[in-house]
Amino acid sequence: MMRGIASVVIILASTAAFPAFAADFAVKAPAEAPVRFSWTGCYVGANLGGVSSADANTGLSGNSIGFSSSGFVGGGQVGCDYAFAPGWVAGVEGRAAWSALKNSHPSSVTSLVTGITVPSQFTLGNDFLASTTARLGYSFADRWLVFVRGGAAWTREKADDAFMFPGGIAVDPRATVFRSGWTVGTGVDFAFDPHWSMTLEYNYHDFGGNGLRLTSPNGAFVNLLNLKDTIHAATVGVNYRF
Repeated sequence: MMRGIASVVIILASTAAFPAFAADFAVKAPAEAPVRFSWTGCYVGANLGGVSSADANTGLSGNSIGFSSSGFVGGGQVGCDYAFAPGWVAGVEGRAAWSALKNSHPSSVTSLVTGITVPSQFTLGNDFLASTTARLGYSFADRWLVFVRGGAAWTREKADDAFMFPGGIAVDPRATVFRSGWTVGTGVDFAFDPHWSMTLEYNYHDFGGNGLRLTSPNGAFVNLLNLKDTIHAATVGVNYRF
């Protein structure tokens, strides 16, 4: 009889232990799916890169002198994005930057009174570059965004044309002007953190052709009939997104 009672106790104990043993495996919760990054929101950041220009100056004689220059550019940007459909992102951005574009090359000026032509040294620089653009992008691989942009652009030009009158009188007529134009570009954005992204892009700026009058304190002046100005910019930047 004691053996029978012991057998019953062992069976009951084994039955009670099995659910507890099985429960040890049931407490493990399934792994959570990773949270997908959202491009919706605003950001502020900084950029640095290189710029080059391809310009042309048409004088009174009708001859057009082409020249190019290159330099550094650096500034900041602020903008907002909105993910309006699976993978698609629309946004706006404003940026302003300091530019080190400057070129100096031999030229010539012709007197409107005597018709005499003398050699000169023409210098053109762009020390400010800004734009306001809309952009459209497509997101892939969760945190990558390729985009195109387009909008309005502005630059500040500083020009001078130094020459010497017959008789040894040196003059340097100059002018500083703001010019407006348009810009288009493309690039890629990578979000390496929920609040940080890095961007690499190229932008083309076109400010058309305009006449420009350079003057000096002693009354000498130079008329540029058609000064064309285009700028290429390649930059890398970082944005803080909030």
